[in-house]
Amino acid sequence: MCNAVDLKSMSRILTVANVSTDVRIGKVKGFYITLRPVVSMVAIPWAAGMVILASALYGDFQGSMFSDSEFYLKFFLVIIAIFLGVAGGYALNDYFDYKVDRANPARTDKAANHSIERRTLLAYTLILGVPSMAIWFYLDIHTFAIAFVLFLCILAYSAWGKRNTPFSNLFVVAAVALMPIAVFHLYTPQLTLVVILLAAINLFFEPGFTWSGVCKDVEGDSKLGIPTLPLRYGIPITSRLILISWLLVVLLSLVLYFSTELSTIYLVGSTFAGLWLVALAAKFVREPTPEVGGSTFLKSTLWLWVFSLAVILDVVFLF
Repeated sequence: MCNAVDLKSMSRILTVANVSTDVRIGKVKGFYITLRPVVSMVAIPWAAGMVILASALYGDFQGSMFSDSEFYLKFFLVIIAIFLGVAGGYALNDYFDYKVDRANPARTDKAANHSIERRTLLAYTLILGVPSMAIWFYLDIHTFAIAFVLFLCILAYSAWGKRNTPFSNLFVVAAVALMPIAVFHLYTPQLTLVVILLAAINLFFEPGFTWSGVCKDVEGDSKLGIPTLPLRYGIPITSRLILISWLLVVLLSLVLYFSTELSTIYLVGSTFAGLWLVALAAKFVREPTPEVGGSTFLKSTLWLWVFSLAVILDVVFLF
């Protein structure tokens, strides 16, 4: 009898332990999902490319910038600030989307469905966002002000825009366009042609990136009454807007080449990346389905990698 009771007690303990382990694993997975690693990691080469180009064009170094400690200090601080800011933005977005995501348990790509409380997501936002803003403040007060406006854009998108207008991504577009302005302001107070072109490239890449991602969520958004662009105007029209947007990215990338001392490496790399974007958009126009939209969203991150690496390698070999 005693042995039977002991076995039952042991069974309950093991069951509780297994449930506790599953919850912990679920939370770890939820935090990982919140980071959006596929997208957030892209911020690293993009930030590196902007810092290296800004340093090469406007930096004041004693000798080669690659042998100057000030270059490396700003280089690493800017990359950390941008990565933390992007990741924090996604955590903030998940905080405001918490109830919507919980109502849709099929969305296993959302942190809310992995045993994470809403207040924990807010804490996660602060853990990521506060150090990011502190770095910008340390680097330059004016750059900090730009970064704060960028944060307000993301806040407006997450807290209000997504549930009230099909053009909510314009808040994100504004934020992304401000990013190169913030970085280049560390090296020159002037709003130069190069900065304007990089901001414009960001401005036209982002709508296609966001819209393609939204297209894969049309079924869930329809049930929840979220007024996204593909729900309001249809996926076929949205796919055409993406194609137009990314054609402008290719054009502006070429204008950047002719407006700077960037050479063949950048030209080849940016052109290849641009054609990749256009090919993705063209396929989406031919097959305007949620599945192709989701695929376009993920695959378009390759453009950021190739474009950024083209800038980095060109500057390294040119300067």
